[in-house]
Amino acid sequence: MSNELTVSENSGAAAATGPATDGLAGDGGRAGFASLSVNPTRKAEIERIMNEDFDLYERSGLNKEYLALLEAEQFELDPDSMPATRPLPADVSRNALCSSEAGRRLVKDWEQAGGFKVHLAHVQNDVGEIVRSLGSVREQRVFMAKFDRDIPEPARYAVYDEIAAGRGLYVAPASSAEIKLFASTPAGRTLMEEWGSVAAERVAMLRSRAARLTANMSEDEADDFWTWFDNLEPGPVAAIFRKLAG
Repeated sequence: MSNELTVSENSGAAAATGPATDGLAGDGGRAGFASLSVNPTRKAEIERIMNEDFDLYERSGLNKEYLALLEAEQFELDPDSMPATRPLPADVSRNALCSSEAGRRLVKDWEQAGGFKVHLAHVQNDVGEIVRSLGSVREQRVFMAKFDRDIPEPARYAVYDEIAAGRGLYVAPASSAEIKLFASTPAGRTLMEEWGSVAAERVAMLRSRAARLTANMSEDEADDFWTWFDNLEPGPVAAIFRKLAG
């Protein structure tokens, strides 16, 4: 999640180790500000150029490199002060996804279904809303790191694709038995109280989306995903359900 969608400890800040025209540095552009070295010499050099020729500073992209250096300094001082869910630029996210066959398929599918950038922005927005609801920046980073570590890459991309697909138009309301099963969990009980008269429709939507997601994974990938999900605390489960149910 942090690798493909957000600028965080593991992904996607502008490089601060060389000329800005070199673009992104290291690990295919995935060396985030936590892995950048604080570099006072380079910072001073950029500040000199900024003061002497501001047009060159902006035209050459040194402004982005300078920002990355400032982020590296801030991260070293206080990691929890840096946002955990700042979206990766679309080109950086595309490069990260295209490092694997599964990612290339996802990029191609999104391009053919309305545009990669449109779907990416939708997924980044929804993921950001879920993650930011989970507590402190440290808790958010732990959640994203476990997602990346515990779920195979193709399964992660299936999750992104399901988020991009959206709720769909209509599903038949859940049965009494299905509602009772949903309400038997701590997260389910919380959401049943929130949803009131629309609970049957939202439970049905969740069941439909869970079935669609599982169908888009291999058996082993689905096992890994649902094992991860079943071990989440009620708070994250409710946040995910709340977003996916609409």
